[in-house]
Amino acid sequence: MAGHSHWAQIKHKKSAIDKKKSQLIAKLVNLILASAKDNPNPDTNPKLRAVIERAKDFGISQEVIERNLKKIKEKKFNDLEEFILEAYDSDGNGILIKCLSNNRNRTIGEIKSILNKNNAKLAEPGSVSWLFKEVGIIIINKLDFKEEIFEKNYNLIEDFRENNDKIIFYTDVSNLYNLKYFLEKLNIKIISTEIRYINKSYGIIKNKENLNDLVDKLLNHDDVYEVYY
Repeated sequence: MAGHSHWAQIKHKKSAIDKKKSQLIAKLVNLILASAKDNPNPDTNPKLRAVIERAKDFGISQEVIERNLKKIKEKKFNDLEEFILEAYDSDGNGILIKCLSNNRNRTIGEIKSILNKNNAKLAEPGSVSWLFKEVGIIIINKLDFKEEIFEKNYNLIEDFRENNDKIIFYTDVSNLYNLKYFLEKLNIKIISTEIRYINKSYGIIKNKENLNDLVDKLLNHDDVYEVYY
């Protein structure tokens, strides 16, 4: 399975965090609100729990998180719509653009303008999304790996791969925190837990430099909080 996480990259670039800290915090707070809309309990809402953990990783305090969850419970927030746009860049690479907005039409128009200026274009719904799958991801240090992981709970793991000194586990979203709990019981330190879309193919990315430039421009938009390719 292939995948890409812009947030994971930003997390380790202090200058990027410092420069865009307020924008990142605003996006994460909005994402908490949207994820909690139908179920504000992180214990039974894996997507909300993943967002809260990501928010904490980026320095958002528990107090801020609780304050925004309270808005959901008291219905004191601007309704936000979460939606995904599909696109192709100038080299034909498929892209998913995850958006969060209180004005869908405005956001789509602005995203379309960014794409057009970079010789990219919106795609018909379904023409790109079939290439991707939403999964739960857990990352641990390679040195912490134990064979016992597969001997006792292999059914929770859909796939895994090595990436330098890390091991990346892929699981169904509904099993994400069952797998995390199991690993923690084995005293394995979790580096990262998240839910994201991955590209199901191992297709070669064409002109990756241009694609990364487009991704950065899309992520600079206040209503875009993740881009997958």
